[in-house]
Amino acid sequence: MIIPTTHFRSDFSSIPLRIAKGHFATNHSHINYYIDMTYTKHRLAEARQAAKELAEDFKASTVVDTVLCLDGTEVLGTCIAEELTSVGIQSMNKHETIYIVTPERTSGGQDIFRDNTAHLIRGRHVLVLAASVTTGKTVQAALELLQYYGGIPVGICSIFTCLEECEGFPITSIFHSEDLGDYQCLPMNQCPLCKEGAKFDALVNSYGISSF
Repeated sequence: MIIPTTHFRSDFSSIPLRIAKGHFATNHSHINYYIDMTYTKHRLAEARQAAKELAEDFKASTVVDTVLCLDGTEVLGTCIAEELTSVGIQSMNKHETIYIVTPERTSGGQDIFRDNTAHLIRGRHVLVLAASVTTGKTVQAALELLQYYGGIPVGICSIFTCLEECEGFPITSIFHSEDLGDYQCLPMNQCPLCKEGAKFDALVNSYGISSF
């Protein structure tokens, strides 16, 4: 069992980044760090702290009707909504409510919204929230989903990102891959650890980690 023991703190954030170095496989790539976001996503106090940082770029200039939560970020998304509607702070949203939604994944792997939730997307200004953005494929799929359902994307935010932008939207994040120095996210055929014959330490996805 792999338990992240290294606690990295950004110079610009008091949020801890819990990491373990190794050889890990995701659905889209191979990475040399596992980043454990369990507490940031599920511990209320830490989610509130992260939300304060992520919401800052959107408070005074962006109308947000809906937060689209990916990767199990509903708690964090709710805290961001609270920040965007906070009383006493200049906010484009303080006079409105904000919806928190997550797409449903069908057995065929297709993301959808049912009739009773589609109206929370259609015609509304939507902030996309992900736990991490590495290849950008998940966020890109979310933007395509919004386009299909008539949503208006207004921004992207995540706890960790490797990218500066996706589909023309800058990505607001707490941590960047550059904070880890030697972080790598590469296709399998370009993975140096695979070329060295290194075995995988674990499989990782938005739910967490499964060690071999």
